[in-house]
Amino acid sequence: MERPTLPGTEQVAVWWGYFDELAGWTWDVDPGHPMTVHVYTPGDGVLLLLDGEEIGRAAPERAMATLTVPYRPGELTAVAFRDGGEIGRTALRTAGAPAALRLVPDVRSLTTGRDDLAHVLVEVVDAHGRLVPDATVQAGFEVGGAGELAGVANGNPHNVDSFRRPRHHTWHGRALAVLRPGKQPGHMRLTATAPRLRPATLTLAVESGKSE
Repeated sequence: MERPTLPGTEQVAVWWGYFDELAGWTWDVDPGHPMTVHVYTPGDGVLLLLDGEEIGRAAPERAMATLTVPYRPGELTAVAFRDGGEIGRTALRTAGAPAALRLVPDVRSLTTGRDDLAHVLVEVVDAHGRLVPDATVQAGFEVGGAGELAGVANGNPHNVDSFRRPRHHTWHGRALAVLRPGKQPGHMRLTATAPRLRPATLTLAVESGKSE
């Protein structure tokens, strides 16, 4: 989804440029505001649905279909086709106000090896657990038990905050905490907090031997 531009302007991506876009259907615009949607697919046709109602079709060019649709809160679904058959679909749902943090690890356990790491997504979600895609909050991190905080990040190329301090701003509703296990088996606990949001806690086992 392209971010809305100022009246009389438009986005143009040339050469190695890219659109200022966000995978979200949560926008502070008036109902009916025209939104530019990019759907990336290897298929030969794309269908857009809003709350189950068809609102547009397009044929991709260079693996991208572009449609302009009126904004309305709800569930936007893109369906990709090839030779008349569906090959995939994805949906974006309008989120409410930020309510809590959520922690999503890439592993279930760690070993005592110093090269073993856990990468934990820190997500800002609404009261229904939906990602708030443009939420920017400062998350703080506290690690206890059999491990330590190795670093933090958010993927924002313009952000110059320290990667080592136990706090970081989210970008596109997310940040990343990297955990390193200690030398002794046990359990490592990560707690993430942010002002006015419900905190989140994650516990990972630290074991001898190979990680899962």
